[in-house]
Amino acid sequence: MIQVCIVGTGKVAKAFANTIYSHQYFELVHVIGRSHIDFVKSLNSVTYSNNFTKLPACDLVIIAVSDDVIRTVSDQLPIADAVVVHTSGAGPIELLSKHNKRGVLYPLQTFSKDKTNSVDNIPLFWEATGDGTNSLLEKVATLLSHKSIQIKSNQRIAIHLAAVVVNNFTNHLYAEAKLFCDASDIDFSHLFPLIEETTRKIKNQNPQENQTGPAVRGDKETILRHREIDKRKELEDIYSLFTAQLLETRNEKL
Repeated sequence: MIQVCIVGTGKVAKAFANTIYSHQYFELVHVIGRSHIDFVKSLNSVTYSNNFTKLPACDLVIIAVSDDVIRTVSDQLPIADAVVVHTSGAGPIELLSKHNKRGVLYPLQTFSKDKTNSVDNIPLFWEATGDGTNSLLEKVATLLSHKSIQIKSNQRIAIHLAAVVVNNFTNHLYAEAKLFCDASDIDFSHLFPLIEETTRKIKNQNPQENQTGPAVRGDKETILRHREIDKRKELEDIYSLFTAQLLETRNEKL
């Protein structure tokens, strides 16, 4: 039985807590956070504290907090024999430099407030500093997720950048498209089948081979008609940038 303490009460902390709490090879012994929120109350027999300077005996401490406070939280925790990890895709292991046994468990997913999240069926990247830490984190990651992958720091920050592009940037495009639809009195949900089909295709084909649209075809008349439509500057900038890049694939310019 691997005993675990979780530091944090946000969406990532909740996902780890849900997975660990229901797992036969783990025992969630303690949660530390700024607020005793509902998900902690639902974990029967799991103790809670807002004191970051004390830890119960455990094998693993998972710091699941915002990147900008990882070091602060880590430095508050007492030195113990437990392995201490953070869950950031971009943060270096050195943020945990106070602790000799340290590493990373990075779940590659966006977590939602309106559903019960877990880490058992998503890519879980793990990184460790030494042989002893390595063996424990390999075991932990393998037990927690069906898709555990060992990774190096430079690979982790690279996959995090790619994740920002496909998740954060794509969602920004959706947001801008919805604002445009709302302003044009168009129901944004009409685009859902297109979004779903585009997502389905990238699972089986190279996205470059799937690219369609007026810029790829070199259809400059349609592009000019689009440019004439009244729209927010943010959407105009996006349209101009993406169109220019796609035209370059044909060695063309507008």
